[in-house]
Amino acid sequence: MASKYIFPAGIRNPDYPLDEQLADPTLRSEYEDGSQQTRPKFTRIRKTFTVEWNSLPDTEKEMLVDFYCNTVKAGAEAFDWTDPVSGKLYAVRFGSAPKIKAKMLHYYTVSITLNEV
Repeated sequence: MASKYIFPAGIRNPDYPLDEQLADPTLRSEYEDGSQQTRPKFTRIRKTFTVEWNSLPDTEKEMLVDFYCNTVKAGAEAFDWTDPVSGKLYAVRFGSAPKIKAKMLHYYTVSITLNEV
């Protein structure tokens, strides 16, 4: 599924390790006797990616902040992101605001969470 927006190509690949988590769409109902009934809530299992950079330069950090604030309006708009490990294209949204820490002058530690749509 192609999205209207694409993650900025001017931002370098993230550092390893990349964290990928599968969602558990199972609904569970427990009974008084301890038994459990389960069924899938959704028809597909989505992924959540946690992506980090340990030394992202000032210019690339600003590009990411601009993309987050002005292009995709935080988590409102979906965009295409290519997983640098598999090369697979995913339609994702920001799961939360980027976490940014100044590491040294003009370099930042940045972490973002991307939820598959």
